[in-house]
Formats: sequence, structure tokens, C-alpha cells
Amino acid sequence: MKRISSLLLLWMGVIMMLIGQTTRYNDVVISPMPTLEVGNNEGVAAAFAGVLPNGEIIVAGGCNFPETPAANGGVKKFYSTIYVLNPSASDYAWTPIGDLPASLAYGAAVTLPKGVALIGGTTDGKASSPFVYFIDAQHKVSQMPELPVALDQMAAAFGDGYIYVAGGECDGVPSNKAFRLNINDTKQGWELLPELPGLARLQPCAAYQSGAVGAQFYLFGGYDPLSKTTHQKGLIFDPRSNSWKETSEMQGALVGASAVVSGCSHILIFGGVNKDIFEAAISQPAPDYMTHPAEWYQFNTDINVYQTVTDSWCVYPVSQPELARAGAAVVDLHADGTAQPWVLINGEEKPGIRSSAVSKVEMSYTAHFGLANWLVLMLYLVGMILLGVYFMRRQQGGEDFFKGGGRIPWWAAGISIFATMLSAITYMSIPAKAYATDWTYYPMQICILIVSFPVIKYYLPFFRRLNVTTAYEYLERRFNYATRFMASLLFIVFMVARTALVIFLPSLAMTAVTGINIYVCIVLMAVITIVYCTMGGVEAVVWGDVIQGIILVGGAVLAAVYLIMHTGDTGAGDFWRIATDNDKFRMFVWSLDWKSATFWVVILGGLANNLISYTSDQTVIQRYLTTKDERSAARGILTNGLMSVVVTIAFFTIGTGLYTFFKTHPASMDLTMAKTDAIFPFFMMSQLPAGLAGLLIAAIFAATMSTIASNINSISTAFTVDFWSRWRSQTDAQRLTTARLVGVIAGLIGMFIAILMAMVEIQSLLDYFNTILGLLSGGIGGLFLMGIFFPRIGSRAALVGFLVGTAVVFWLNFCTPASFLLFGFVSLSVSVVVAYLLSFVWPQDEAQQGLTWNTRPNAKAE
Repeated sequence: MKRISSLLLLWMGVIMMLIGQTTRYNDVVISPMPTLEVGNNEGVAAAFAGVLPNGEIIVAGGCNFPETPAANGGVKKFYSTIYVLNPSASDYAWTPIGDLPASLAYGAAVTLPKGVALIGGTTDGKASSPFVYFIDAQHKVSQMPELPVALDQMAAAFGDGYIYVAGGECDGVPSNKAFRLNINDTKQGWELLPELPGLARLQPCAAYQSGAVGAQFYLFGGYDPLSKTTHQKGLIFDPRSNSWKETSEMQGALVGASAVVSGCSHILIFGGVNKDIFEAAISQPAPDYMTHPAEWYQFNTDINVYQTVTDSWCVYPVSQPELARAGAAVVDLHADGTAQPWVLINGEEKPGIRSSAVSKVEMSYTAHFGLANWLVLMLYLVGMILLGVYFMRRQQGGEDFFKGGGRIPWWAAGISIFATMLSAITYMSIPAKAYATDWTYYPMQICILIVSFPVIKYYLPFFRRLNVTTAYEYLERRFNYATRFMASLLFIVFMVARTALVIFLPSLAMTAVTGINIYVCIVLMAVITIVYCTMGGVEAVVWGDVIQGIILVGGAVLAAVYLIMHTGDTGAGDFWRIATDNDKFRMFVWSLDWKSATFWVVILGGLANNLISYTSDQTVIQRYLTTKDERSAARGILTNGLMSVVVTIAFFTIGTGLYTFFKTHPASMDLTMAKTDAIFPFFMMSQLPAGLAGLLIAAIFAATMSTIASNINSISTAFTVDFWSRWRSQTDAQRLTTARLVGVIAGLIGMFIAILMAMVEIQSLLDYFNTILGLLSGGIGGLFLMGIFFPRIGSRAALVGFLVGTAVVFWLNFCTPASFLLFGFVSLSVSVVVAYLLSFVWPQDEAQQGLTWNTRPNAKAE
């Protein structure tokens, strides 16, 4: 241990020498594309635009003044021509492919999975159109269900299978109507939504983007022709509550602007008019209003940015005249909200003058990990390998590999359990969840402490006094080998899945903040962990967990303090004010809703999931067996429970701090961030000094490697003891070799699954992990509950109960909207109830001495 302490001190010394400040920014590049000219070398404004499934950009309709300028009394002309542009072609140019059934402008267009929908508009600037046209990949024009009322100058967006339309006017009369259409069931027609609150909105812009708890429809800007004012607050429609609410207030105006979504929680808004000049013009039109040069109108040359989680605005300064357009069409070239680039098409350079320009806008986040951070991280990784070598030299056989020779102190076992259960999922996803929502998940941590007491009183004696190596040995003694086989196999499957998840998550973070290929990160993380944990066995894992636990807690406290002190102008004062004003400390949701994280759902799910983990998870139970006696094991369990309650406060505080920090520094965020789970590592790299950032990234690696190492060691133990040793007689040395080989194979399988996961879109990895936990492990916890407390339940009833409980939660997951937090509770309860009822048909007919609570083993058996 002296060597370990020396290594830790050396590491901290290097960190202190390497500290230096770094800064990160988003980069915006605007480049020209082929111009689109429609009549007299001009472009059009208020056109329809979208992207077809084959990647072609389509533009239809629009209007301009082709003969005489508007300033000289020219007549506005409306068009019906449809143009396409194939960006992948070597000599690409705009090509006319046909016409709409009518000349139209000032409608709205949305890109759909199979084509582009063109909604409403006007043919002459007076009469509105109710028609909705659809253009498919073959350029065929067809009709979709008509709008309930004719509309123009409104906005639309598409998301989750629905087209949303809101605002605008009907035949010159302002409208506060809003509608949506289910494209998978268009026969039902347009659904009327609650009316827009407040004044009318003509020429707003809209987007459908993820928010704190799900995707929502956002409507920004616009003006009211009656009061002659512009809107500085947007509106949000939540499909779950079927209601509107206002956004925070922005500076300036969004009239004639165009919106696109970026990353997981940003909406970028291009162009639009100047608030003061526009309001003056519609209030008291000056005779010479149309005659000024384009610069006089001060159309927006920067990008307005709205952050959906923090409900905050910022202006991203680019000062590009190419963006200074009103009534321009904008499309996401890849139509997925996260890919680059966006294409800005035509629009007004000034009132009455249309631009023929088409511009490609690309935004990127360039990450530089830096030498100092790399040195800190590599020092940590090398230290972990040396740890494995050190404990490998101390091993005398299989007993040391599987149980650590009983040499582990109770406090080390407790920290090890804490570090094992506190994976990168905790270190990153709990701050991300608290950043996006509140503290409603925190009571699950209190449940860990509550569960500790029944675990110590009722479960621990069986694992210690029966002298088992794996938890599933008890199931064979209590029921039969088939039950042990099934439970151990399911545990191994769950552990491999968990290994893949906790490899993937920090690799995602590292990719986001360093720019290193995610597959390289996955391989690096997995291989190093496999090496040190298969060499040193459970003793290396436990002491590695102790070191990693110290790093985890220290890094979390450091980050929480930094975030609080750097929020707003007053630090802690602004942190508390913003958090309380936005209800970020809310811990209990008093509702009977079973589809979300309400109080009773969190408590039931927390108690069940933690009972399952602490009574049937080999990674935890193996720690019970590494201490010298039962009392030490009990103290280790309580230590873990207390650490979970206290230390996790830091992780939730980090999440709240991320919210308050980025709400007061909205321009400091990565506008292209694809997953909310990357918010904490992004903060580390963009705000913390070099070296210190490397320390916290190393803490993420520590969280990952402690969990992976425990998983791999437990998988190798379960497979070797529960399967291989029964099939083939082995010496102690051969068992040790088998365990190491299985650990390597299990780690590699987890690594390959993590590579596959990198290709899948997952909104919240914390939710995803808890879903897997409930689906795969609830029934195992039920088997231990049956075995210890229900002596009349036999093997046949237990097996059927287990299968029924598991089937029920799979049905809940795929066929109902039930919260994933309930899966563990339902699986546990159903399996026990079904098994108990069946025990009256198939009762236990064998003696159970020492295997149930009323015949528990004597303490002297240890």
C-alpha cells in the first residue's frame, strides 16, 4: 500500500505543475453554393424548401419583384416553379423540375421521411391557401389533408411523427390557431391544438427539439399587426401536457427569421429584421423607407441561439452579411438535426430586394485535449496496470483471486462497493439528469442506505456462513442446479451488457472533448481494464476501487464547488437564486402518475432495484466475502450506504451547477453537442484549467474502470465456479487460468458490444441502464427473496415464478408507457407472488435446514 500511496502523491504533484487555462469555441464556416435566380437575376423570398430522401434540396414557389423594384412601386410576383439541387453531383446546379398546382409564397415547408410537405401560403398576398402539397423522391406532387383553415405567414416543424403548424393569418386576419397532423395516420386529418396564448404571430419561425424531459414544439418571434409590436418571448408546446408556455425573453426580434435544430438541445435562428427599425416601419411608415441601402435595415448578421434545457438565449457573434436575410428558407442538409451543414436559400437583402445567394453554414466544435491533460490521464492508466502487476505477485492461488484471501479491511470493501456501483453512469449521467431536470432521482440513493439494514440482517448470514464463492451457489442448495445455472447465466448476460454500457459512456465523453475517434477510446479503455483486473484478481480490483473512489469523490466535490463559485456574478448567491427560481432542487413529485419519476415510482423502484443489486449481484456479494468476518462485511455494507447518501449529493449539485452556470453563460456551450450526457465532460474541458481537466477526465476513467473491473472479475468467478468447475475437474492453478481467460473473453465481448452501441442513438444512458437492470435482474432478486423467506416455495414454483415475472416486465417495456423505474419492483413482486401461489400446487418437499430464514445457518459456521 505504501507504493500505491506514493504513486497517488506523485500523480497529484504532476497535476499541480501542469495547471494552465484553456478555452474552447464553436467554429462557424459559411461558404457559397450555386445561386438560385428566379426572374430578372433575383432570388425569391418566402419560398418552400426541404430535403428529399435522396439528398436533393428542393425549393418551390416564393415571390419577388422581377420587373420594377418595390421602392418604385413594382408589383410582387408569385411563383409555382419547383427547383432541385443535388449537392453530391460534381457539376451541381439548380434545375427546374415542374410546377406546383398554384403560385404560392409565405407558407411553410417541413422535411418528412419520404419527402417534403408544403403547407398553406398565399397566391396574391391577400387570400390564404388551405392546401397541403407533398413532393416525393420521384418529384411527384400530390395532396395531403387540407388545413382546417387557410393560412399564410405561419410557421411549421416536424417531429415524432407529427407536423405542427401555428400562427400566421387567414385571408388577412391574424390567427392564433395551431394544428398538428399525424403523418402515419393522415386519414384522421389535422388535430386542433390549444390556441396560442397572447397576441397574434405573423412570420414567426419554428422548430421541434428535445427539451429537459422530451421533445417539444417551439415557436419563436413573429409580429402582431394590430398592436404593431414584435414578440421577444417564444412559445413551447408540450405534447405530453397538451399546453403552451412562454420561453424567457430574448434581445431583439425574430421576424422573417429561419430556425434549425442543432445537437441535442439547441435551436439556431438565422436572419430576421431589426426590432426597432421594423416596429417603427409598421407603426408609421416613412415615405423613404424602401430606399435605404441594405446596411441601414440592420438585418441580423449573427446567430440567435436558444437553449432548450436552460431556457436561455444568447447571440453567437459571426457578423456575416451572408446571414443578413429575411424570409430566407433554411434546410438541414442531412435532415437529422445533428449533422452539418445547413443551407440558407435566398431571402430579402432589404425590403423589396431578393438575394439570389445560397449559403452553406457549418458549425463545429474543435477539441484539443492538450499535453498536460494527456500526461495526467496516461499516468493514471499506467498506475492501474502496475497495480495489477503488484497484486498478481501476491497471489497464492484461486482463493486469493476470487476472495482476496479474506485480507480486505471492512472500510476498503465498503469503498469498493461504492466505487463499483458508482460507475461512469453515475459520474456523468446523474449530473446530466439533474442538469436537465431536478433532484427527483436522489431518493434512490437514500434507498441504498435503507436496503443496507435488511441485507445485513437477513441476507449476509447466508452468503458468509454457507461459505459460498458465488451467490448462485446458495440457489442450488436451496432449489436445484437448474435455478443456479439460469440465475448465473442471466447475471453474466447482464454484466456483459453493463460492461458494454460503462465502456461506451466515457468513450463518448472522451470523443466529445478530445476529438479522438470513439472506437479508439472504447478499445483503449477496455484493454487496459482487462489487463489489470485479470492479472491481480479481486484484491487488485478492490484496492483499485479504493484509489478510484478517492479520485471520484475528490473530483466531484472540486467540480461542484467550481460550478457554484462561477455561476453568474455572485457565485453561490446566483447559484441558489437561479436553482430555486427554476425548481431545480425539487426532490418529490406528488402524483399518482406511473409513467414518470414520481415520488412513489422512485421509492418503489429505488428499494426494489437496490435490493436486487445488493442481494443477487455477484459484483457486490463478492465484496461480502473478501473481509475477514461477518461483522466487517456488515460495516462495509453500511459504509457504502452512507457514502451513497452523502457523496451523491455532490453529483446532483454538479448537475444543478451545470444548469445555473450555463444559464448565466449560454454562449459557453457547445452548440453542436449531440448528447446531454456529455455536458459534464464538456464543462471540464472548456472551463477548467489544463491538468485539472485531465484529473476529472481521469475520474471518469476511474469510475468506468472500477465498474468494468468488478464486472469482469465477477463474470470470470461466476463462470468458473458455477459452470466450468462442474463440467470439468480442475486443479486450483487451472481454475485460476480459466478465470483469467474468461475475464479476457468477457471484457472483449463487452468491448465489441460497446462499439455497436456507439452506432445507436440513446437519449439518456442513465434511463437506459436502469431499464436493462429492471428487465434482466429483477427476477434473480426474486429467487433469493423466495429462497430465504418462503420455505414452502420449491424449485419448480420458483422457476415458473421467475419466468412469469421476467415476461411481465418485458411486456411492460414494449407494450405500455410504464416508467422503467418500476420494472425491478414489478419483476420482483410478480415472480414471488406467482411462485408462492404455485407452491400450493408444487410445495417444497425436501428439508431446508440452514437454507431459509427460520432455519438460518448458525453463526459458528463461519
